[in-house]
Amino acid sequence: MTNSRQASIPMVLITGGLGSGKTTLLNQLLQHTNLRDRKLCLIINEFGQLGVDGRLVEAGEHPMFELNRGSLFCICIKTDFITTLREIADRVRPELLVVEATGMAEPRDIQDFIDEPTLAAQFHIQTNLCLIDASNFIRLAPMLRAVRQQAMWADALILNKTDLVIESELKQLSAVLEGMNPDAPQIPTTFGAIPSGLLENLKHTIRRGDPLSDPPDPVFALSFCHHTLVNRELFQQVISELGEDLLRLKGQVDFGEGPEFVEVAGGRFTIGGDTSIALRAESATAFVAIGWRMSREEFQGAIESIWA
Repeated sequence: MTNSRQASIPMVLITGGLGSGKTTLLNQLLQHTNLRDRKLCLIINEFGQLGVDGRLVEAGEHPMFELNRGSLFCICIKTDFITTLREIADRVRPELLVVEATGMAEPRDIQDFIDEPTLAAQFHIQTNLCLIDASNFIRLAPMLRAVRQQAMWADALILNKTDLVIESELKQLSAVLEGMNPDAPQIPTTFGAIPSGLLENLKHTIRRGDPLSDPPDPVFALSFCHHTLVNRELFQQVISELGEDLLRLKGQVDFGEGPEFVEVAGGRFTIGGDTSIALRAESATAFVAIGWRMSREEFQGAIESIWA
């Protein structure tokens, strides 16, 4: 059993909406000189069961734990999360724990989770960073409670993808965020590049919220793994027809020349980039798609039509 007198392990929490750039920011953090040589541990949480982000994180020798059955602070995986924290406290004892939460996570219950008696005050939150997709936040925030909650509970707001908006739009976003969370500093950036000493200069505010009375956002994730090659034009057509009902897609697709990285984030569809994430060695095509505003069955049928 871990000695309760040992120092509490600091935790950096990274939140942000789907496609806001959390994994990119995490990879940037891992290269910072003040973190690179520290004993780190990572928890990667994804909404879907097929772990994509875990393959994209440049963890190196740092131990990494993946939780892929739901949002990190949801009661549905609370036991898994607490069990993972206990294992990290007992076996790994890192100098710093970095947690990347799914884009649908609502962080209001995080303090209650780490206050669990079985953890015996082994962890404390050093800071809570929230990534804001500068090109997409204002559109999604009114519709998705998780997006609003993440911004409201953050210690710092990282305004990412600022290269995709004009100055007047950035000013409007800044004003909206100021109204939601006036105490959090706003750091504009691109590609998740934040200042090297930012984490040490932030102060965490412990917040506790009343239980939520409304159900969570009606968002669902489906994983697709196939051997059959995909027609590129048909795939692009299906993605276009799904439109805003497709919140996020990430993974690899084999169009006939080997697996290619595919991604839908903030309404933008890209093919290419990372081509060797090797999600499933036995599957040429393997990706996670996150949908809403239509039935799970209709959404699944639309995507599976690319193999019809």
